[in-house]
Amino acid sequence: SKLMKAYCERQGLSMRQIRFRFDGQPINETDTPAQLEMEDEDTIDVFQQQTGGAPESSLVGHGF
Repeated sequence: SKLMKAYCERQGLSMRQIRFRFDGQPINETDTPAQLEMEDEDTIDVFQQQTGGAPESSLVGHGF
């Protein structure tokens, strides 16, 4: 999705390095806010893949 690509570009990361989740479920690149039943002010969780350690996490909020 545009949001996922924009986040990765802004953070200088590859889409392969990042995982996105909404309500605990993985978000696929083809998912839409309507398919995920997102509402304004919902939050997407973003996890960076790391080798040999626990994943770092940060939150990205985006209203739809």
